[in-house]
Formats: sequence, structure tokens, C-alpha cells
Amino acid sequence: VEAIPTFLEKLQVIQCMDVAEQSLTALEMLSKKHHKSILHAKGVPACLMYLDFFSMSAQVKALTVTANSCQGLQAEEFVLVQEAIPIISSRLKSDDKKSVDLACQALSRLADSYKLDKERLAEIGKPEVLENLQELLQKPTVSPNTFTTCLHILVILTSNTPTTSLRLLKQDMGGTLKKLLVVPAFPENLPSSSKSLNQGLDADMVELIPRSPQELYEMVCLVGELLPPLPGDGVFAVDALLASPGTILNDPVVWQWQDDRGVWHTYGFN
Repeated sequence: VEAIPTFLEKLQVIQCMDVAEQSLTALEMLSKKHHKSILHAKGVPACLMYLDFFSMSAQVKALTVTANSCQGLQAEEFVLVQEAIPIISSRLKSDDKKSVDLACQALSRLADSYKLDKERLAEIGKPEVLENLQELLQKPTVSPNTFTTCLHILVILTSNTPTTSLRLLKQDMGGTLKKLLVVPAFPENLPSSSKSLNQGLDADMVELIPRSPQELYEMVCLVGELLPPLPGDGVFAVDALLASPGTILNDPVVWQWQDDRGVWHTYGFN
């Protein structure tokens, strides 16, 4: 642990590329158990400072250190990773699959760390980050785990920041989700019983793309976050419907519902 500042110094003042890459190898191993020490030594920006000059294997090690250092961050630790977010986001467009997976993992851990902090979620979900995440979802080469992680990040970013939801809608995230959920259904792919019932409707028919339960869960959660909130009156004012007109409720029952993430919401206060 005492050697961490020395290793990081080798990354910031590069005199020999081999020495710098050896330092990354050591930091990668240390980050498995001592990621907090690396984080507090300003290790994340140091590892990413000359990222493009490293070999691909060294880049993967730098991103591994970064992803490990983004675990379980406290509110005061955000400043230690804030300037690295654009660099991490840019790796989502990399041609190297491992780099993309690690960048997505780092952003996911950042989002999970601050899922209840609207201000920091807005800092993480900058327009370029949202664009890169949306683009990644549409890549045919993205791995299933990274696809699900990417959706999870977007769900968290939209859950507490309405401006992020609005930005995604303006970026046609609705259209992207439709492409990811359904494809046009051709008559030859339909059961024979369906063909006779749907004559003339072929242009409007779709079929679901096979997805894992976790992928569908995250996609439905994202759709839910992008939809407008429920009204607070009418049939949604549950307490009022259970009381006779003119009745004053001194100790009314509070009716709540639980979403798929385990968070409770009170009816009428959407």
C-alpha cells in the first residue's frame, strides 16, 4: 500500500513506457483489495491521464483499476472521480470489447454509489454519456452482461433526474427501445392460426425479440422511468374513495405500492 503513490507517480511523469505499464500491472493487483487507497491518492485520473498512449493490454489494466476504484463511493469522494467521467464514457465507443465492458462497469458502480443523489447523478449523466450509452445499446457486438449493465445505468440516471429522462426522450430513446424489443413480424414466421386473423395488418404486426429476464426487467424499468408520473387525483386518490363524502379522516390510512426495486411510493404523491 505504501508503494501506491510511487506507482502513480510513474504514470504521471512517464520516462519509460515499460516502467509505466509495469506500474499499472501492480496497481491492478492492488486495486482488488486496496482500491480506496488508490482512489484517495487520486489514482483514477492518474491511471487515465495517458490512456491512449498505452498498449491495449495496459489500457485494460488502467480501466480495471478505475472500475475497482468506483465501488461504494461516499458523497465526499465524488470529486476524486468527477474529471475522469468523460474519459470513461469515451471508452464506451472503443473497438476493444474488454475496454467497453470495464467502462460500463465503472459507470454502473458510479451510478449505484449516488443513486439517491440527484445532483451527482446529473453530473454523471451528461449528454455525451447518455449518447454513448444509447449508442452502445444498439451495437450488435455488445455482450449480454454489458447490455444489461448499460440499461441499469440509464434506469438509475433517470429515476431521480427528470431532466435526464427528457434528454433521452429528445434523443429518441423510445425509438431505440422499440428496436430492441420488437421486430416486424412476417407472415411466414407466424402460426397458421394467426395468419387468417391478421390479413391486411402485416405492416403493423411485430414480434418480441428473445431477451433474458434480466434484460427485459431493465428495459421495462427504463420505459417506466421515461413515462410521465401518474396523476394524484381521480382513481389514484385511494384514501378519498374509501371515505364517505364529508367524512373527516383524523388518522387516515396511508396506501403505498412497492416498485420492482423495493422502493415504496405513496398513492397520490407521484
